[in-house]
Amino acid sequence: MKSFKQFLSEVFSDAEMKVANATSRAKGAVGAKALVPRYVRQLASPDHKILDFGAGRHAAHASSLRDDGYHVTAHEFGSNQDEKLHDPKALSRKYDTVYASNVLNTQSSREMMGHTLDQIRHATKKGGQFIGNFPMSPRKAEDIDHEYLHDELAKRFKNVRRIGGTKKAPVFHAYDDKEDK
Repeated sequence: MKSFKQFLSEVFSDAEMKVANATSRAKGAVGAKALVPRYVRQLASPDHKILDFGAGRHAAHASSLRDDGYHVTAHEFGSNQDEKLHDPKALSRKYDTVYASNVLNTQSSREMMGHTLDQIRHATKKGGQFIGNFPMSPRKAEDIDHEYLHDELAKRFKNVRRIGGTKKAPVFHAYDDKEDK
């Protein structure tokens, strides 16, 4: 059986992981000040199993939500992964809510974006939800915009809507109806 690191190296190149890992933040709009976790607090309940997909080197959002009573698992890859903060087996389970804050904008190609969205979809339970933003900066792929991302989410979730942010830098809420697969 392949290790998680072996799996990642087959899906994402070292260069792609390095680009994404370099965007990790510990200051600024993290924790309670961050946009995506605010929507998680609004749309998820404390009894949900929640995945912080691309939690960053310090897993600041996961920590803040845990302090508020939410059950959050932090997932990270590449050099930012720390087994004390991140669960290396996080993607082997399903979650009621999966969120990605400042993750989708760091995908450096359409192929990488597709793999990332597939992982997010796979980690989301039937009837679960995904919340993620697409900030203007830093954007690592010139050929990915908010419309492309919306269309890619719509290939994986029945319902996709913008719940915040701006037109070009939206926060998306994607989900299937409870009776859907």
